[in-house]
Amino acid sequence: MKDEPIELAILKAARFAADRHRMQRRKDADASPYINHPIAVAETLASAGVVDRTTLLAAILHDVIEDTETEPDEITELFGDEVRAVVEEVSADRP
Repeated sequence: MKDEPIELAILKAARFAADRHRMQRRKDADASPYINHPIAVAETLASAGVVDRTTLLAAILHDVIEDTETEPDEITELFGDEVRAVVEEVSADRP
């Protein structure tokens, strides 16, 4: 978690999100793979100078609770309480 290099944590989050979103497509004209969206959000933040680990991980994971069967405890277990808190903050309530 916090003691691993940020690069490894980002790749771990990207793999986790890609797995959870694997069957989902965006509602754009190309029906692009859903994972493109969270990766683009994290890239936009990093391009703007954001280097905060929690923010970048939460950017990649921001839709996994809202749009998949992922439970918040899974986020805590893999990425820590702070990342979970941010992901929950930006997630819409499930129907």
